[in-house]
Amino acid sequence: MDFSELRVDRKVQSGLEDGLYVNSSFCYLAAGPPRVSDLGDSTVFGGTLDTPAANQVVYPIGGTQAYNLSGNKAIQRLFEIGSHRSYWLPSHTVQQLMLNRVYYYGASLLRLLYAYYQDEVGPDTVSAMFDTSITPPNAHDVLIPPGYENIFLNLASDLFDQPFGLLLFMKNSNDVAMGAFYLESAMIPSHNWATDSMGGAIQESAVIQFEWMVPVQVNMVSLVTG
Repeated sequence: MDFSELRVDRKVQSGLEDGLYVNSSFCYLAAGPPRVSDLGDSTVFGGTLDTPAANQVVYPIGGTQAYNLSGNKAIQRLFEIGSHRSYWLPSHTVQQLMLNRVYYYGASLLRLLYAYYQDEVGPDTVSAMFDTSITPPNAHDVLIPPGYENIFLNLASDLFDQPFGLLLFMKNSNDVAMGAFYLESAMIPSHNWATDSMGGAIQESAVIQFEWMVPVQVNMVSLVTG
């Protein structure tokens, strides 16, 4: 970059068009099976996503008020005797998603996160919320019911010992895809369901940890340069 071209009467970055932007209205979350390889014609790390197939195995999470995606990487700094220099020793990365949602009507948050899951063994069965050909990686008889029909609140249920996945999809104001990521092998260590006498809404929240994030290639807006 030629910094001599920077001027106070010009925008720092060119190529950004008026009225073309991304905000929360164009970000989507959908729950699905644990691995992105279950989404039809898709492969990890730059694989293409077959959108019709994806629509059959992921379920949109409505009523979302906020989510926060964060990550922490363990890094050890190693100094040496005899100089002031140092080395970096990077280690494991832990990422998580904090999700807040208003319960309006229908399925609760825990029910939505396991929308793809189906267990027809009985006596307490868990049915998928939509037609899906995906077989859970560990189909088993759910011994401790998570709830019934729309409302799942019992985090102690062995259903929640099974992993799930989350698709994060972003578009711009022209409805053109910007990018997508799949959060693989996710688990729920914390869930809250809260309301009060002065409030008219029921608030749900969950902390979701996942094994890793897989970028999913989509037909997206090209790199904005300038």
